[in-house]
Formats: sequence, structure tokens, C-alpha cells
Amino acid sequence: MIDIKVKIHDNYSFEFKTSFIATRKTVDSDINEFSINTWLFVPNSIDINRGTYSKDQFYKDTKSNVRLITPVYTLQEIYMGDNGPLGRLKDAAKKLSESPDNEEYQKNYIFQIRMLSSIFKSASRDRAFYIIEEEDNNLIEELVDEYILHVSHIMQRYRDLRVIINNDSISEDNKQYYGFGDDFIGNILQQQTFRLMRGLENRSPYKQVKDKLYQLVANEDSYKREQGYSMLDTKDESNNYLVVMRRGILKKFIESDLFLITKKTKDGALAEQFYYGIAAGTSMIFATVVSFSAQLHYGNFTIPLFFALVISYIFKDRIKDLMRFYFSTQLGKKYFDTKRQLDIQRNPIGWTKEAFDFAIESKVPAEVLNMRKRSPLVEAENQIYNEQIILYKKLVNLESSKISNYKGYQFIGINDITRFNITHYILKMDNPKVPIYLPDEQDGYIRFSSEKVYALHFILRCEGHENLYYRKFRLLFNREGIKEITELKD
Repeated sequence: MIDIKVKIHDNYSFEFKTSFIATRKTVDSDINEFSINTWLFVPNSIDINRGTYSKDQFYKDTKSNVRLITPVYTLQEIYMGDNGPLGRLKDAAKKLSESPDNEEYQKNYIFQIRMLSSIFKSASRDRAFYIIEEEDNNLIEELVDEYILHVSHIMQRYRDLRVIINNDSISEDNKQYYGFGDDFIGNILQQQTFRLMRGLENRSPYKQVKDKLYQLVANEDSYKREQGYSMLDTKDESNNYLVVMRRGILKKFIESDLFLITKKTKDGALAEQFYYGIAAGTSMIFATVVSFSAQLHYGNFTIPLFFALVISYIFKDRIKDLMRFYFSTQLGKKYFDTKRQLDIQRNPIGWTKEAFDFAIESKVPAEVLNMRKRSPLVEAENQIYNEQIILYKKLVNLESSKISNYKGYQFIGINDITRFNITHYILKMDNPKVPIYLPDEQDGYIRFSSEKVYALHFILRCEGHENLYYRKFRLLFNREGIKEITELKD
């Protein structure tokens, strides 16, 4: 199964978060294969084509991270039972306090802090969205009360572990790791509670829940102040950017166990060297044959032999270059540009492959062109100025047995988060605003300005577990950045 979410990351970049759910497991094989082909339709007016936008530039404009999908827990499941994330952390802390020099216990303790914090982030976010999307206003107050109850239990039970952590046998570094988790889950509690406030503020139940939600974040502020954690201040801008920076570092620390180690190599590198060797050998055979023939015909140390050798070496290099170009073109049809090995703790779990190229419209599948559905005006323009089409392919291979039970947690797959930067696409755009006019009875006309935007259309073909489906998105942007990205449904 493949699940895709698209969002704007900043003014000049957007990201695809693609979840690959590796649930296939049979007696013969547990290999899960997925493929995504993305066709990007680029207006000719921004001058992005094969001659102005190279493969290297495309890969410089993309940034991809691969991480495990956070295990799914409800808020209540986080603190209920000995086998939940809090129960596992408590057990790890006890073992560490009893054997503080045991390296395995130290690693497991840090791992459990990170996992609990990541799971809490995911569970609280999902619950906040669930409450916001609930259409029945009569249920909102009850749902908010449950949310407050569960997150309060999680915070309290995590902080009750301080009695174990403050043991003199536990090192200062390990005490700091506990503090990092404490600070992080406090930040998450406030972020998701503020999300709830923003999502409910224009609805009638907000009056009943506002004070409760405010008290929740206010209590957390008081706790942070007592612990000496960094806090935001409306009157101190320099403090605030340091707090934001610290929170970003905390996030990377907490989520580091979920991110996979990747090793990028050129796909088909061995085959490429083999065929390049054939090219070099063929050209050398040509030069050697010419050299021997000239010696037999003209003898040694003669002027004709000298010119024959020079010409043979000239053609030798040209033959080698032409054959390398031919083989490179043919290999590009069979192999991808790059291959990334995916590892958990240096144990391979699968790989991903990527490829980029400009596509000719005649070779684009009919289903994709039908989904593009250019308007009559755009189609008329396309007959004169061809719309450029970029094809970005991704192939994913995962072994479900190697990721399904990692350190006791049930993982169902990976998230591939690919960010695209559009800076190259805006270099030759017109001004972001243009003057427009309308008739006016008093002055004859009125003048005002309107934004001028360009559209990129994305069509994705997703295939996995014998399921095939398409998704279509439109991105509007101009020289000032991205305006919106929406999914288009017929």
C-alpha cells in the first residue's frame, strides 16, 4: 500500500511524504515492491527544458529522508500496561539504575526515551486532528476532556520516573537524556493543544473548552519554568529564535532512531564499467589493427606509418567516446540514476531507486495525458510551444520481516519524505504582480494589481501490492514563492 501526503514546506519548496506499507508476507517471500512514476508538466514560458535544466540540477533541488513509520498507539495505550511505551521506559530506567555501566542497558534506555517521545508526538497530533474534524459539536467537550485526561496522565507518569533517574548511580549524561525527552513531550503537548484551540476557536463548543485547554498549557509553562527549560517570550525576539533552534535540535535527537541509514550509489555501476570496458577494448583493437597493417605495408620508421598511427589514435578516441555515449544511453533505459541501500543498525531492510529525465509527449501513457486535460487555450498554446514534461521515477523494495518487529515495536513500513525546491523554476518568470483595469463610471477606469501565477501539474502513478491508482496535484507559484498546492479530483 502507498499513501501520499503533499504540503508546502516553505515559500520555495514543497514536499511529498510517501508511506510505503510493507505488509506482504508469504511462505515463499516477504518482499514488498512499490513504484511511483511522477509526470511533472512544466509551462514552456519558464524555460525549463533539457538544455537549461540538467539531471544534476534536479537532484540538487531535491532532498530526501527515509524513516520508519512511527508505531501507532492511542494516547491511552501509551501509559496503560507494562508493554506500552511508558512501561518499557520504566523497565529500561530500572535496569539502568541497577547496572549503570551496562552499555546495552544505556542504549535501550535512550532508545525508549526517543520512542516514547516520537509515539506521543504522533498520537497527540492524530487525536487533535480527530477532534477538530468531528462535526458533531455536542461531542467536542467530551473529546477534549478525554484528551486532557490522557495527555495529563502521560506527562505525570513520565515525570514520576524522575525518582528512578535521580539515582546517584545514573550518569549526568543519562539524566540529561531524560530531560531532553521531558522538554520535548512538553513542547508537543503545547503545540497540539494550541492546534486544538486554533481548530475550534470559530465553533460554538470553544467557549466551554477554552479555559480547560488554556490551563493545560499554562500548567506546562509553570513546570518548564521550574525545571529551567527554555521558554518563549513575547518581549525578547533574540531569546525566541534560540528557543526555536533548540526545539529543532531536540526534534532531531528524538527522531534519530526512526531515520534509516542510507548509502547512495550509482545504479548499474558494474554494468556501466563492463560496457565502457568493451568500448575501450573495441577502440584499442581498431588502433592496433591499423598500426600492424601500416607497419606491414609501409615498414618501420617511415613518414606514412607516422601519419597512419596518428589517424588511428584519433579514430580510436572517437570510437571509444561514441560507444560510451551509446552504451550510456542504452543503460539509462534499463537502470535508474541512483540506488540507496536502507539499513537499520547496519542490517539491510531494502532499497530505493530514483531516475529523472525529460519525457516526449508521444511516450507518455494515454491515461496520464487524459488526466492532464489541458484547457482548449492551453492546448492551443502547447501546439506552438510544447509543454515540457519531466518524469521522476522511484522504485522501492522492502523486506517486511526485517522491519516488522524492531526492538519490540511493530513497524509497518517506511516514510519517504522528498522535498522539492523550485528556485530554478522562478528565475525567468515575469513580475509577480501585473496592473489590471476595470471600467468606472466616475473616472472612466480604475486601476489595481493582481498576482500573476504559473501552474505546475503533477500526475502520479502508484503501484504496490497489485494495486494501481493515480493522483493529480496542481501547484500555483510565482517569483514570490508557492501560493498553494491542491489535489485535483475529476
